[in-house]
Amino acid sequence: MSEIEGSLGIVEGQTELLVPILHSSRGPGKRQGGVFYNEQMAFNRDISVMLFDAIDFTGKEVLDSMAGTGARGIRVANEVARDFMIYVNDSNEEALQYIERNIELNNLDNCRASNFDMRCLLSDRPFDYVDVDPFGTPVPYVTAAIQGCKRNGILGITATDTAPLAGTHPKKCARRYGARSIRCTFGHELGLRILVGYLVRKSAELDMGAKPILCFYADHYFRLHMRMRASAQEADKSLDQLGYIRYRPEDGFRSFSREYDCAESYGPLWGGPLYDRTILESMEVRDGLADRTRCIKYLSIWKAELDIPYFYDNDEIASMLHASPPPMNRLLEKLGEVGKVSRTHFSPTAFKTDIGLTDLIAIVSEIV
Repeated sequence: MSEIEGSLGIVEGQTELLVPILHSSRGPGKRQGGVFYNEQMAFNRDISVMLFDAIDFTGKEVLDSMAGTGARGIRVANEVARDFMIYVNDSNEEALQYIERNIELNNLDNCRASNFDMRCLLSDRPFDYVDVDPFGTPVPYVTAAIQGCKRNGILGITATDTAPLAGTHPKKCARRYGARSIRCTFGHELGLRILVGYLVRKSAELDMGAKPILCFYADHYFRLHMRMRASAQEADKSLDQLGYIRYRPEDGFRSFSREYDCAESYGPLWGGPLYDRTILESMEVRDGLADRTRCIKYLSIWKAELDIPYFYDNDEIASMLHASPPPMNRLLEKLGEVGKVSRTHFSPTAFKTDIGLTDLIAIVSEIV
């Protein structure tokens, strides 16, 4: 097969890829030509490789439903030593050329290219894993993706419309996700949890439960991996984990409640864990990943991060005290003497703790 005009050969992780010369290298990316590829998302794809390493997909069928050049699905097929079949699909005919060429470049026999609208494809057959990585919001594709997951399957979703979810455009968040957001220090966690909550509610409409395996924020996007369980009972269990964050901007107070109780409530959103701890412990950062150093950092933080649905920022607390922020290590050490505390992947200057705000401010005041 000949090379594609206007293409460039690269290596991402341990996989050879043909990508458009004009492609995004950072941020949410812009459409340049007919086939989308963003090299900054290599970390996102690294995590997919690590997750597939940790979960036994032997004999399973996997769908990369909006694949672009096919980078995610082809990397997983090439770099994970499991016996499963991956279908790499995109509705764009030009993208199909890249997918077929990239399968050929890596001599893959566990990978199939296809050229369908993902909603049509998923209405015809279900898969054990469905990945949805659209340009922007995943909302138009969520119902089809849920219906296309087999019983006990896994759904992977990327959302790059972080601004509405994190409170910059609250009216758009209300329209798209049926939730109330606010711009605040912990806005990206609020946005991620609104997105998880939205998926839980859409799944429950179809009598399916949805439980996070690994949900995180990085760069310009939210990434969800959800275990789907087909029963009304599982749907009810998932719905029981929804609630609201109560937040007062004037004094920084925040708490989680199962019920909407006042104008200071934001959500509905997911209040439970964002990670499956057993799977996290099984994940390894092996050689050959595209951004191994970053994978080590994030995995270490995820494993230690507390299951509390909001965080505080060092600068935020110091500002309340009209003081300079203390060194993070000193702050974490001091808080650890009183209660539980951890770093969070949402921000390098943020932390999670079960210590109440009044006591937190008093403790920090002793070291600033």
